[in-house]
Amino acid sequence: MKTLKLMLVASLALVSSLAARAESSAQAWLENYYLNPQPAGLASAVRTLSREGYFEQPGHTALAIGFLGTVFAQNPELVDRWLLQLNGLPPAHHRLIAAALWQAGNPLGGDMLRHLDEYSSVRQQVDHLADRGSVAIADTPVLSSSSMNLRWGAFLASGDERHIISILEAIGTDRPGLDAAARTALAQDAAAHPRVLEICQAQLAHQPEEVRSVLRAALDDAVLAKPRT
Repeated sequence: MKTLKLMLVASLALVSSLAARAESSAQAWLENYYLNPQPAGLASAVRTLSREGYFEQPGHTALAIGFLGTVFAQNPELVDRWLLQLNGLPPAHHRLIAAALWQAGNPLGGDMLRHLDEYSSVRQQVDHLADRGSVAIADTPVLSSSSMNLRWGAFLASGDERHIISILEAIGTDRPGLDAAARTALAQDAAAHPRVLEICQAQLAHQPEEVRSVLRAALDDAVLAKPRT
């Protein structure tokens, strides 16, 4: 009996370990996608992140729309296959996929938004949104934490420095909470991503003084946050 209990405990520990590894694997796929783009893994990663509640975490809806919208725009020929593979997601996550398609300029995005909100109280607003089309993610200004997360998601999908520079340009705009949010985001992202640190360092000479002072502080925070080897 004692041996059976030990085996059961060991089995549960293994299952827990494998689940944690699967979670970090799907999240790592997204957060490091730009380093080694693997669009073939998109449907599997999205299903895993959906199950784990990743998209419900603060800021992750906008991040996911920015990320997926960019990947959809990069691979329009794969969109139909992905939609089939992602059938069965919760309604909120289908709406996220639709918003990403709309943001990518894919006509299916508007059609999906209309269908998903057919009986919604916001149907009129959704119809108007779908009809007027979207602004390209790369042209979306950072005016809030949400748009900042949108651009960060697009960076994770592409590695395009324009998204980081757009976040830098938001510093000093006097929008409530945005300066602090941008500094914190830059510090965290620069600590985790050498590419972000490189972009920020290169931009020091090109930004106005009020931005440079905040940028220097963020870079100092990034250095302190980097794990020692």
